[in-house]
Amino acid sequence: MGNGYLIRCVNCNYEYRALLGYGMLFPTVYQETVEGIKEGKFGEEYQKFFEEHPDAAVNCEAYMAICQDCGAFDTVKSMSLFLPKKSDDKTVNVGCLTFQEIKEGYKIAKKYPHKCSSCGGTLKPIDLIDKLSQKAVRCPVCKGEMQLTPDLLLWD
Repeated sequence: MGNGYLIRCVNCNYEYRALLGYGMLFPTVYQETVEGIKEGKFGEEYQKFFEEHPDAAVNCEAYMAICQDCGAFDTVKSMSLFLPKKSDDKTVNVGCLTFQEIKEGYKIAKKYPHKCSSCGGTLKPIDLIDKLSQKAVRCPVCKGEMQLTPDLLLWD
């Protein structure tokens, strides 16, 4: 299931909409992402990883991230690469994996280094709800407190 959130600054009314998670289209998005990796759309390193590990999997779940340099928000696909926990099982069709199967049967092998589209800085993933409750998410414009508004969206 996917979740949509609207967060707003209490000082300057800056707004950010985050569409997080994954929806019923996850299998399609997953297949397109794997094909993109194999075609080199996500860089030579990822393409080579999939060539060397045909049983690898990729996490296409969307999450919110904050730039460690300028504080900008962004929503990105995880793009973390995974290898099966059981290396002797080569029968998995990775083109048909579900998000739950990746979480249960795979271990993380590589995290994608997301960069900020505003300044090129490093994006750090956050747990939006947890960080908002701790008042740890600050407005990228005025550094004011960000609050979740009642505009909550669920899909699938």
